[in-house]
Amino acid sequence: MDIALKQEIADLLRNKARVLSNRCYHMSDIFWRVWTEFGVIRMWKAHCYLRHIKRDQREKFDVLKKRFAKVYSNIKYHDIRDFVTTPWWNINVEIEKVFLPSPPFNFLRNSVIQRTMFVMAGSKWLNKELSFLQKRYSKMKLRSLLIEDYVGDPLLLNSEYITSHNSIHHLYHLVRYSQRAKCNLNGIRVVVDWGGGYGNMAKIFKRLVGSNNLTFIIIDIPIFSCLQWLYLATVLGEETVHLLQTPEDNVRVGKVNLLPVCFVSRYNITADLFISTWGLSESSVYTQDYVIASNWFRAKHILLAYQDSCKELPYADRIGKLAEGSGAVIEDIKFLPGNHYAFR
Repeated sequence: MDIALKQEIADLLRNKARVLSNRCYHMSDIFWRVWTEFGVIRMWKAHCYLRHIKRDQREKFDVLKKRFAKVYSNIKYHDIRDFVTTPWWNINVEIEKVFLPSPPFNFLRNSVIQRTMFVMAGSKWLNKELSFLQKRYSKMKLRSLLIEDYVGDPLLLNSEYITSHNSIHHLYHLVRYSQRAKCNLNGIRVVVDWGGGYGNMAKIFKRLVGSNNLTFIIIDIPIFSCLQWLYLATVLGEETVHLLQTPEDNVRVGKVNLLPVCFVSRYNITADLFISTWGLSESSVYTQDYVIASNWFRAKHILLAYQDSCKELPYADRIGKLAEGSGAVIEDIKFLPGNHYAFR
């Protein structure tokens, strides 16, 4: 740890101790406040460490973001209405307002992103997923898989692994699927991820398999395809990521390919593994039928997560039934009532 960071932490600790000593508390109150303060300090220290060791991401992001508006302008006018429900169309409008001409460096703190694609629950939910992972990996290996990136300024909820609940959540999906479906992810060569958020699942998958031969294809609405490009190019390097900007563009083998949904019908994709964690359950019937008609992009393996249907999401559990009809096994997520996996 550098001297400046040590000094910042020491000053913060002294200030907290001074505040506590100047107030009158019962011993139980003091214990609770000290415990809480040290938890905050641990997270703050982890954040400072992350900012220090991955400080080059700020410069990379600042260079790439200058092209964000131009890249988006190339694909935004293509029709996506059949694929998008009203709630997600409204989210698209909200994101455009705040992310153009370019997203801020701390875009993962945006309320829309946090509401739709960044898990921050912590507590029992996080502990269940982390405990599952700790039984399968050494601390050193797990830290290498989970350590966060500085870009986006993600909210850290675990100081031991310097990570967010979101990264724990994504790794948990993959490891639980691999174990339950008896699928060796190292043997997967082509992945299709429908609704890839800001790109974190692709990043975690690449870390897990460590393969340069992996072709990862994320299908999403154009604004998120561009966000995935900005995030993953910053984290993985621009040479590793390919955003398809015209219907004539090609999927590139061995790269993370970002395919705007408006172009998807132009491509005949064959995948080994199809992933969609709450993406298809929040999509239109047209989208669900499109994926089924493609036979899950001819994938032998399927990893889905979805929720029960409700007024806002009337077709959510329909995708689970369609997956079950395709030979998938349905499992409840016990610590997330009303949510389920479909594994094949």
